Amino acid sequence: MESKQVSVVTGASKGIGRAIALKLSKEGHSLAVFGRNESQLNSLINEIKNNGNEAVFFTGDIADKNFVDKSISETINLFGKIDNLINNAGVAVFKKFIDSELEEFQRQVDTNLYGIYNFTKAVLPQMMERKSGVIINIASLAGKNGFAGGTMYAATKHAVLGFSKSLMLEVREYNIKVSAVCPGSVATELITNTVMAPTNIDKILSPNDIAETVAFVINLPVSANLSELDIRPTNPK
Repeated sequence: MESKQVSVVTGASKGIGRAIALKLSKEGHSLAVFGRNESQLNSLINEIKNNGNEAVFFTGDIADKNFVDKSISETINLFGKIDNLINNAGVAVFKKFIDSELEEFQRQVDTNLYGIYNFTKAVLPQMMERKSGVIINIASLAGKNGFAGGTMYAATKHAVLGFSKSLMLEVREYNIKVSAVCPGSVATELITNTVMAPTNIDKILSPNDIAETVAFVINLPVSANLSELDIRPTNPK
C-alpha cells in the first residue's frame, strides 16, 4: 500500500495556511505545521488528528535557519520523508515608500524571503535523494503588478516569483516540481485589517479557495508541473 504523503505548511496558525493544512489532512496527508501562535496551532493539530491523520507543530522564527533546520530534521525523523513543502508564511506592511521604515521592510524580507530560503534549503536534499517532491510557494499578484502603497510587499513577492522560476529549472531533473501560486486579494487578516482592505470583502477569494488550488497542484500527474498559477475572484464587483 502506498504510504501517506507528508506535507509541511508554514504560516499555518490561521488564514490560508490553516485552510491548506486542513484540506491536505482531509486528503490523507500527515502534516508538520509552522506558525507563531501555539494555541492556534494546537487547535489545528487536534482538528487534523480528528480527521484521522498524524500531525506535529513547531513555533518559532522561520527566518532563523537553525530553528528551521532542527524542525525539518525532527519532521523527517518522525515521518521518514517530506513529499510537499508549502511556503505560505507571509507578512505585509502597506504604506507609501517615503513613509516606510527599514525595519518594516526587513520584517517582510525575513518572513517572505528568508523563510522560503530556509525551508527550501532544509527540505530539498531529501527530495533530491528520493527524486520526488513538490514545492509550492504562495506568491501574489503583487509579484507581477505594482501598486501604490505596495513597494515593500511587492518587492518581496516579485522575488518569490524569480526564486520559484529559477529553482524549478534547477531541480526538475530530480523529478521535483516547483510551483508559484499567485492569489489576488484573499479574505485574511493580512489584508482585511489594513488600509488595503476592499469594501466588498464577501466577493474576494477565501482561504479555502487557495487551499483547493494547492491541493490541485499537488495532485497533478507526476509528469506535469504547473510552474505558475494566477487565481482571481470570479466577480469581485
